[in-house]
Amino acid sequence: MSNAALKDFPVVVPFPVHWSEMDAYGHVNNARTFTWFESARIAYMARVGLVGPSAAGADSTSADGVGPILANTHADYLKPVVFPVNLVAGARVTRVGTSSITFEHAVAGADDGVLYTRGGSIIVTLRYATHEKVPVPPAVRAAIEKLEGRV
Repeated sequence: MSNAALKDFPVVVPFPVHWSEMDAYGHVNNARTFTWFESARIAYMARVGLVGPSAAGADSTSADGVGPILANTHADYLKPVVFPVNLVAGARVTRVGTSSITFEHAVAGADDGVLYTRGGSIIVTLRYATHEKVPVPPAVRAAIEKLEGRV
């Protein structure tokens, strides 16, 4: 696997492209990009303790009921993705605010490192029982800094 395009991303998730993901224009539908971003982001958040291992149901928030909610996402499409190809999607955190976390995402060829898409997202930490924004938990903030190699 060529890691050159995603060498600075601490979380990378592999994806084979399936024929069924192709659209009428002969390339993978653009909506798939957000699924790849989401999967890498969820894997990242699981590593830092912001979501449970299943990212579903009662396990989806931390013990104090705090979890992520997506506030923004965007993508820049650099090159069409065409079957057959194996991809990797990366996630890294570029900023931790008071109650938000900003992610950078990238999707590249697993074998050749070709960069297909880059983008970002912002999640807000939310207390799900009351639907209120809350500060990023200190343990999550510390885990992000460690994972990103900033400590």
